[in-house]
Amino acid sequence: MGLGHVVRCLALADELHENHGVAVSFAMRASPLASEMVKRRSYPILQASDDLVFDQEAWLHDCVSKSGAQILVVDVRDDLSKAALESLAKKGTVIAVLDDLSERRWAADIAFYPPVPQVRRVDWSGFRGRLCVGWEWIVLRSQFAESLPLRSNSKCSLLIAMGGSDPAGLTLKAVRAVDRLGEDFECVVIVGAGFCHRQSLRDLLGQTRRRFTVREDVSEMSAAMAQADLAVCSFGMTSYELAAMEVPAVCMCLTEDHAESASALVTAGMGISVGVNDQDSETRLAAAVDRLLVDTNARAQMSARARKLVDGRGASRIAELLLSTARRR
Repeated sequence: MGLGHVVRCLALADELHENHGVAVSFAMRASPLASEMVKRRSYPILQASDDLVFDQEAWLHDCVSKSGAQILVVDVRDDLSKAALESLAKKGTVIAVLDDLSERRWAADIAFYPPVPQVRRVDWSGFRGRLCVGWEWIVLRSQFAESLPLRSNSKCSLLIAMGGSDPAGLTLKAVRAVDRLGEDFECVVIVGAGFCHRQSLRDLLGQTRRRFTVREDVSEMSAAMAQADLAVCSFGMTSYELAAMEVPAVCMCLTEDHAESASALVTAGMGISVGVNDQDSETRLAAAVDRLLVDTNARAQMSARARKLVDGRGASRIAELLLSTARRR
C-alpha cells in the first residue's frame, strides 16, 4: 500500500504533540520500515500480534486502555469492524476517521476527507458525526505549510516522485517515459526509504539517453519539490504535497479508486491524471509530460489553482477540532 498512511499519521501526531502538548501513541501491525519511522519520532508503539488471526477489537480496546487515550484516530484499510469503534465510543473515546468510506465511518464523531467523488456518492443520511470534506482537511507535514523559496531554474526542472516505497515500480515506468522526450530539461528522481527497485533503477539509468539525477531518502521533501516546475507522481500523499508546493503534477494511479480520487485534482485544475497503471501507461505519460513541458501557461494556471486550494495546514485544523471535541466530551 505504500507509506502514505504512516506519513500523514506522523504529521498529525507531530502537530498534536509539538503544538498542543498531547501524548500520542501508535497502534500498528508489524512492519519494520513503518515502525522505524514512528520510533524515529519517539512515539510509543502498541504493536498488534503477528498472528494471521487475532482478536482485533480486544487488542484495540487494550491499546486505548493502556495508553489512556481520549481520542482515537483511525487510518486503516483492513477489516477492523464498525462495532469495535462503536464500543469504544460508548466508553467516551472520541473517534475520528481519515479518508475512510467503509462502514467504520458510521462510528465516527468526526470524518475527514479530500473532496473526491466517492465521498459525494456514498449515503450519509443518518450520520450523526461531523463530516469534514475539502482540500483544507488534507493532512500534510508542517514543512508543507511553510513559505516557498523562489524557483531559480535556468531550464525546466522535472521531478519524478512516487512516494516512500513505490511497490509497483512506477518510478521505472516514469523514467522510461521521460527518456522518450526530446525537449531540453533537467530531471530529478527521488526514491524513498522503502523503495525496493534500486537495482532495477540503476540498470535502467545505465541505458537511458537522458541524464537523471537520483536523490534518496530526502528529509526535506518540501524544499526538493518547490524547485520543480513539473512533477510526475503516483496519486496519493505525494500528489497533495506537490499541490501544497504549487507544482503541477501528472499522476499515475495504482487502482481504479485512486484514478477516481485523482480526478478531483484534475477537476480542480491542479494536475493531470494518466489513469490506472497498465501496459499503455508509459505512452500516455510521455504524451502528457511532453504537452506540459512546452505549455508554460497551463503550468502557471495549475500552480495558481494549487496555491488557492491546498495550504498545507490540514493537520493544524484537524488537531484543533479533535481537541475541542474531546474537551466538550
